[in-house]
Amino acid sequence: MSSERTLHYLQPCPGRLRGHLALARVSNSPTVVSNVLAGAALGGALQPDGGVVALAVAMVLFYTAGMYLNDLCDYAIDVRERPDRPLPSGSVSRNAAVIAVVAFFAVGSALLWLVGPAPFGTGLLLIGVIVVYDLWHKTNPLSPLVMAAARALVYVTAFTAFSSVFSRSLITWASLLFLYVVGLTYIAKTETGPRLTGYWPAALIALPAIAFVVETPSFNTLPLLLLFAGWVAYSTSFVYRARQRSVGRAIGYLIAGIALLDALALAIAGSVVGVVLALIAFGSTLFFQRYIRGT
Repeated sequence: MSSERTLHYLQPCPGRLRGHLALARVSNSPTVVSNVLAGAALGGALQPDGGVVALAVAMVLFYTAGMYLNDLCDYAIDVRERPDRPLPSGSVSRNAAVIAVVAFFAVGSALLWLVGPAPFGTGLLLIGVIVVYDLWHKTNPLSPLVMAAARALVYVTAFTAFSSVFSRSLITWASLLFLYVVGLTYIAKTETGPRLTGYWPAALIALPAIAFVVETPSFNTLPLLLLFAGWVAYSTSFVYRARQRSVGRAIGYLIAGIALLDALALAIAGSVVGVVLALIAFGSTLFFQRYIRGT
């Protein structure tokens, strides 16, 4: 550990900063914010206020803690297979990463407590799910379900801050988000494995478009629907191509697409401001992915 600490202190500040940003997968953080906006809107908070901001900050902190913990748990593997990652390369020390995990979970939990006991309770459950995923995802065949549960719980946590009774819309869209992430995560697992031949993961990812048509068969929402459906089709095409297959590229695009799913949920809830912010989150994720990898 002493050599690792020496490498850490020898890193210039810009190198350490970039290492922390890479550990946090900060490029994906806008999709967590759009998750919060969607969950809050389904609970009745159509206009983002201070409570929604506090929820968004807390959820981003939880997400960031999960990303740091993920690299801590994968350290031995990354030393062999991805030595350029921040921890093996020494741009961030493991001690600093541990401190960050504890601090992010603690500050996020404090913010949720200020918002209310219900989101605080679901937040604790979310922490548990994140920790389980990070500790046991490499050899766990059910890890896509655990990852998806974490994202769905962001909806639930934001919702419970504004409503005490689960609505049909929350159950529907949290389930659609769950299935979308299951499909996405399953595809991600094939990046270094055998070629994916089945189309069921892509079908799961496309389900929100079908649900949206059923709930709002309106011409006014057609552009939003076409944007989501087109983006999903384009993104998944990189998985099934005979040549120039790129699962990593598909996953980055599909992670950004989570914000488009959130935009559909926000449109269902009737939050115009939320839809605009979710579209900004989509664009921001794609922009930041050019500099910080999302996977």
